[in-house]
Amino acid sequence: MDTQIPRSVPRLVDKLRSSSRPALIWYGRDGERVELSGRVLDNWVAKTANLWVDELDLEAGDVVALGDEVHWRSLAVVLASWVMGAAVRTVDPAGGAAEPGDRAVVGLADPEGSLPPVLERVPAGARAVVLDRPALSLGRRGAPVDGDVLDYCAEVRSHADVYGGLEEPAPDGPALRAPGTDGFLPHDRLLPAAGDLVADREAAWGTASAVHVPGRRMDAELLLRVLAVLAGGRAVVLTDRPADAADDSWRSVLATENAVAF
Repeated sequence: MDTQIPRSVPRLVDKLRSSSRPALIWYGRDGERVELSGRVLDNWVAKTANLWVDELDLEAGDVVALGDEVHWRSLAVVLASWVMGAAVRTVDPAGGAAEPGDRAVVGLADPEGSLPPVLERVPAGARAVVLDRPALSLGRRGAPVDGDVLDYCAEVRSHADVYGGLEEPAPDGPALRAPGTDGFLPHDRLLPAAGDLVADREAAWGTASAVHVPGRRMDAELLLRVLAVLAGGRAVVLTDRPADAADDSWRSVLATENAVAF
């Protein structure tokens, strides 16, 4: 759909900034629908990148560990981390945990607002960050957040709408590590690796304006698929609701969004 593929994630986000078209469409299991235009998604990414730098003192090359439950705010965290040059490591709470060397550990509160398991054991030198679920959340619901845990929704909105970093991430700097692997994919391989996933799909997607990227976990493959769809100029449809090809209600959603399945 868009043959001008950006050379890096910061340049991809630059392209989103000038677009009023949908870039991310979220369907939550509770029936919530959230639509972010390219401009609005860029705004979330910029605010998050500034939060990382201003409040957590993160620098290029630092590692952000992220609980891998699918949510649109988690995607904003990933894109922001890449924009400011950090690396992302997804963590399956059932079989993994934060590691020494992680500088931030980010987890999604459960539906009742309780802290996620990934934040139970945060290594020394790392900051715990909790994301809330509802679109209009101004802070985590439930018990007050401990002073050692940064409440993302309460803090992010006060940060600047434009990220002030001027340098591209180091091309060979670490960017993405999947669970169970030792090495990181470097920043200059993110978009090429994403492009490899869609090389034989663009023709089949035709005039679809959106692509549903399925997955029960926000793992490395899902993130690369999301990058591929955004780089191609289509909107990403994400959901944490149970849905598959046999789900009539989900087929109706895809038809409404003029979306195809990845």
